[in-house]
Amino acid sequence: MKRRNWAFDLTLATLVGLGCTLEVWAPRVFGSTHMAGPRVAVFLSYMLAAGALVVRRQHPLESAVIIATALSVEWLAFGAPEGFGVFAPLVLAGYAVAAYADRGRALVGLAVLVLTAVVWSVRDPVQTDIHRHLTSSVWLSPVVIAWLLGAYLRTRRLYVVQLHERAARAEHEREERAEAAVTSERARIARELHDILAHNVSVMVVQAEAADEMLDRDMPDRARVPVWKIQETGRLALADMRRMLGILREVGSQPVVAPQPGIANLELLLAKVRESGLPVDLEVSGAPEQLPPGIDLSAYRIVQEALTNSLRYAGPARARVVVRFAPGSLGLEIEDDGAGAPTDRQAGHGLIGMRERVALFGGRLEVGPKAEGGYRVCAHLPLEPGR
Repeated sequence: MKRRNWAFDLTLATLVGLGCTLEVWAPRVFGSTHMAGPRVAVFLSYMLAAGALVVRRQHPLESAVIIATALSVEWLAFGAPEGFGVFAPLVLAGYAVAAYADRGRALVGLAVLVLTAVVWSVRDPVQTDIHRHLTSSVWLSPVVIAWLLGAYLRTRRLYVVQLHERAARAEHEREERAEAAVTSERARIARELHDILAHNVSVMVVQAEAADEMLDRDMPDRARVPVWKIQETGRLALADMRRMLGILREVGSQPVVAPQPGIANLELLLAKVRESGLPVDLEVSGAPEQLPPGIDLSAYRIVQEALTNSLRYAGPARARVVVRFAPGSLGLEIEDDGAGAPTDRQAGHGLIGMRERVALFGGRLEVGPKAEGGYRVCAHLPLEPGR
């Protein structure tokens, strides 16, 4: 239990014990309080009842039983008094047993307290006939009300805890789905880079064989061209290899035999998108240049994912794709004027794939709704092979 709860329960028990002490030894403090039996016996039963309140959270039923037993034994032996020492422990025990015990033990505690109230009513010497005994049992109402209040607060507390657990579980499941999506995208990217790397290594082997033949024919000047090609291709292959080793590769996957697409295949991609019902325009600015295979493929995939999102969420709309070639960088901008909800798009795996591809090459990605309506995806990819 928390330290502050311990302090509160100890303070509460101390205050109840102090009130009972004043009631027994200074009865004028509480007015005309009826006292039955020896004051020492009444005081001891009150102190035991007050002390049991200290453990009312950890052992609510046991606390209620101790309070009921301490009071009932004294009442059965000497008669039942009236006042604060009778009222306070029973009401507090009724609340505690309902607020901190499970339903079955709470009902047992209520039965024990009701029986204790009946003993008080019967053993109160002030009461002179059975009719007054039954009438005085109305005094039981505060105990029952306290029990009902405790039961209500316990139910509410358990409901709030259940809501927090559901929220935590939903957040955990969302994180697991996001991690699975990232793993899947990285595996897909790794497979594609594997195919590019295999192609580059094959080119290096062919060029090396050509250079070897030229050297055999005493053509060293012409052999320099394939050697330079080997160097360039090797640098690209090493860069792609570093990236591939940094991500996951799905076990048991087979390399794709077909060549991987690139920026040169955008017209074919846009034609398929138009056939699917989304008008889309293509704009190319800057001087087109030969892109590294990994970046070329990633640029194509980014455009593909962005247009797929537009098809899925934009509704009736028109899209535009802008490819910007600049010294040392490649810019991509894909936007639409539809009414798709950004929250729906963020729930999918498309943005995850785009972020992974851009991060792989140390680029930047900006996504979000446009002020005038629609959605925009902007990607910037550096072209330095060794970056």
